[in-house]
Amino acid sequence: MRMGSLRQIALLALAVLLLFAPGADALILSYATPTGSLDSAGDPVSASADVSTTGSVLTVTLTNLQSNPKAAGQLLSDFGFTLALYDYTTGTSSPFGGTGTISTSSGLLRTVFGDKSFTGPPGTFDSSHWALENNGFGVYRLCDLCAGGGSPKYTIIGPPDPANAFQYTAANSSITGPGSGPLDSGTHSPFLAGPVQFTITIPGLSSAVYVDSAFFSFGTEEGDNVKAQCILSCLPGRVVPEPSTLLLLGAGLIGLAGLGRRARRPTK
Repeated sequence: MRMGSLRQIALLALAVLLLFAPGADALILSYATPTGSLDSAGDPVSASADVSTTGSVLTVTLTNLQSNPKAAGQLLSDFGFTLALYDYTTGTSSPFGGTGTISTSSGLLRTVFGDKSFTGPPGTFDSSHWALENNGFGVYRLCDLCAGGGSPKYTIIGPPDPANAFQYTAANSSITGPGSGPLDSGTHSPFLAGPVQFTITIPGLSSAVYVDSAFFSFGTEEGDNVKAQCILSCLPGRVVPEPSTLLLLGAGLIGLAGLGRRARRPTK
């Protein structure tokens, strides 16, 4: 009986510690194109977006996963998403009506030449190459194609040929330039090579605000969109525990394990 009481007390103490531990102001979600996605020309496309919140900052990381693209239609040009506010009391969500601005952005510039070779990473780009559209009712679009974006340049290109890390062997003239030098780049160069990260400041943002739908756009013309699917942390309002919370939980579990071992120890 005494050992059972001790275990109950330990569980109660652990629950109290977790209740009063500081909550994490962070929500991390991942979206991706469904398997087998194609652009309007029938070529494969693949991309991912990782979205996190910290305070009033929304961080979006875009990656074009389609290696060795053939045409500019496979290049990632926009990421649209909607934000919703989760009510922990009622368990319901409603559109989050904030407005935001791009604070910072980073990514590598890349040019593919006519001989299928490409430049190395000379440096990062600034946010002026992409723009942010939002209507004030929770609908956003990070875009290269919209007004203020760099279209037809600065779309996000995937990695080179897996069998030849120094060339885009399948690239046609919509990606390459006519020659092999820096002055021979094509109409759509330079590209961005990912991951490409944007930080967006949105007043009133919190861990209760999450992305509840999204889409990717590909190519250099509007309208070639692929609806994204959530692949990580898809539950509304789900937060990522802070290290302090994890430590408290771990300490409690270790303590309970110790009590269990003592209970099973034979008496002398």
